[in-house]
Order: sequence, then structure tokens, then C-alpha cells
Amino acid sequence: MAWLTAGALWLHVICASWWVLGCVTLAVAGAVVNADSVEGREFVARVVPKFNRANAFSAVALLATGVVNLVAAGQRRQFEFSTTFAALMASKFGLYLLMIGALAMSLRAERFLRRESLPGLKSGGARLMVACSAVAAVAGAAAMMLGVWLAGE
Repeated sequence: MAWLTAGALWLHVICASWWVLGCVTLAVAGAVVNADSVEGREFVARVVPKFNRANAFSAVALLATGVVNLVAAGQRRQFEFSTTFAALMASKFGLYLLMIGALAMSLRAERFLRRESLPGLKSGGARLMVACSAVAAVAGAAAMMLGVWLAGE
């Protein structure tokens, strides 16, 4: 059982790190590239979908490994959590939901951009994806900091 919880902990950290790094990458690259340029269209058509799918996989894995880690922490503490622990977990879950919402909006914007051909709409959709990635990156970084705090709790 120890190998399972150790593996879940490492996978949790790796998935969280990927998601945050992926969102930072999309936000920075998307802010630099003009959506109406050839490079911008290629970025939206080829790069963004791959990052969004990888981020979606990370979101599912993060939730699954988070549950395993929470159960393991509960077993170590006989499921008696401090109010600080509960507040930090609630905060982390709220940040996770914010990240899921941002990912969902980014996926919708991505689908919209593939269908539409008007330049003004394309740049607006690309800005929305950049904003969603930035929100998810900041929320993810905050959740990771809370995770470090939880590790010491």
C-alpha cells in the first residue's frame, strides 16, 4: 500500500506541475502570437488542442491521485483532520474547480476558433484562451503552494 500512496503522491505532483506549466506556456505563447497571422492560426490549430487534451488528462489524474492522497492522509490521522487542514483542502478544491472552469472555457474557445473564419472573432477567441490559461496557471500555482503547506500540516 505504501508504494501506491508514494506513486499517487508523485503522479499528483507531476500532473499538477504539467498543468500549470502547460497553462503558463499557452498563456505566454498565445499573448505573443497574433491569432490572425499564419503562425497564430497554426498555433491555435496544432499546439493548443494538444496542450488542452494533455491538461484535461492531467485534470482527471490530479483528481484521482488527490483522492488517493486524501484517503492515505486520513488513514494516517484516523480521519481526524484539523480545521486548518480542512480549510486548506477546501481552498485547493475551489482552485481546482476554477482551473476546470478555465480549461472548459478554453476547450470551447478552441472549438469556436476552428469553426469561425472572421479575423475579429478569431483574435477574440484566442485572447479568451490566453486569459483562461493565465487564470488556470495562477490558480494552479496557488494550489501547489497550498499543497506544500498541507504537506507540513
